[in-house]
Amino acid sequence: MKMLCLLVAGALMSSAAFAAEEFNGSRPMDCEPLSGHDCLPNEQACKPLKAEPGKRLNLHIDVAKMSLKTPYRNDTLPIQSFGFNTKSLVMQGTSLELVWSATVHRETGRLTVAIADREGAYIVFGQCKLSTATTAEP
Repeated sequence: MKMLCLLVAGALMSSAAFAAEEFNGSRPMDCEPLSGHDCLPNEQACKPLKAEPGKRLNLHIDVAKMSLKTPYRNDTLPIQSFGFNTKSLVMQGTSLELVWSATVHRETGRLTVAIADREGAYIVFGQCKLSTATTAEP
């Protein structure tokens, strides 16, 4: 009986911990960049990224659809793999011209994205929230 109580208590704590991890990829996320750096191989230091006036820079991550939408591309970037480390949802992908990797903290929604191509790299830090937008399936 004592063992059954321990198993039930353990299962309840595990499900509560998973429920507390809102940013686990089960729902789409909208992520707002808060700061970023532009890094070039011929520079001694990375430069701060500057926002374009009037341009919305949010990223949209949808793990179920395996896609990452950025404001700089018309098409989405494919999420080719995703998994979890001790605290974060980890995603990676490639396109013809670049590679990228991102982590989203599963409890806070903190975002870190690294994007690299043959010319340099961008590092972006931001904050994700669960998406409220609903999209119709074709």
